[in-house]
Amino acid sequence: MSRFVQDSPALRDPYTSDWQLRGWLERLLGPDGHAAAKGRLAALSADVLGPLRAAHHDAETHPPTLTRFDPWGARIERVDVSAGWDTQRAAAARHAVVALPYQRDAHDTWGPGTRIVQHALLHLWGPESATFSCPVAMADGAAALLAATDPTSPWLARLTSTDPAVAVTSGQWMTESQGGSDIAGSTTTARPGPDGTWLLTGDKWFCSAIDSAMAVALARPAGAGPGSRNLAPFLVPRYTSDGVTPPPACRCCASRTNSAPAPSPPARSASTTPPPSPSATQASPAWPG
Repeated sequence: MSRFVQDSPALRDPYTSDWQLRGWLERLLGPDGHAAAKGRLAALSADVLGPLRAAHHDAETHPPTLTRFDPWGARIERVDVSAGWDTQRAAAARHAVVALPYQRDAHDTWGPGTRIVQHALLHLWGPESATFSCPVAMADGAAALLAATDPTSPWLARLTSTDPAVAVTSGQWMTESQGGSDIAGSTTTARPGPDGTWLLTGDKWFCSAIDSAMAVALARPAGAGPGSRNLAPFLVPRYTSDGVTPPPACRCCASRTNSAPAPSPPARSASTTPPPSPSATQASPAWPG
């Protein structure tokens, strides 16, 4: 008796084979708007079928590792990630998955529909992103905050860059162990520093996208009242000017990747990619968002 071996499924182009997606884009963007997006969508779809599928497999097969101390006993808290994870990082920048809604030419082309095109990009890329869609979502949130409060920030330029050598992602440090999703009980405090920064002190238990170069952290400014309405977001850089060393007293995990020095001040799915992690801050420098 011959042994039966099932053929592997033929993987189809996620853009050209998805008639429902294309019909949705035709209806919401109009024929001209959809036509203007086709090249961008087709380029990402081709990458999804090729290098990003392999990168997904590599990222899931080789989970991140945490090195707490160097050989001499110095605490370094370094997260090392796979080549596949870095390939996903570069693709997110190159295909403007975060940057598109912040590009003037995109708004000139699609207006409010720019977010629809971004959603289509995420729809095509998400299943093969190895959940890099998580730091993408965090980076988009940080970019939206900075665009509204500090549009000239060099951090905004890096969050929305399409150059993989420049682009960074952002984490979010919101929740604490005593409150979980109820942020009203947050105990992390912020007090003005001597140099125009704010100094954050506290423990964050759920820190999304821990390998990012920056984070948006919630803290209660000195003298503020209780409750969630009196919390404020702060931009916390992960590194000092050398691009490697965490800021003084910041005991968050320092990533080896994407650690170029900074020029200035959603639901988690089960995955083996860099997880949310605890972070303790003791008078860590930050900038108000």
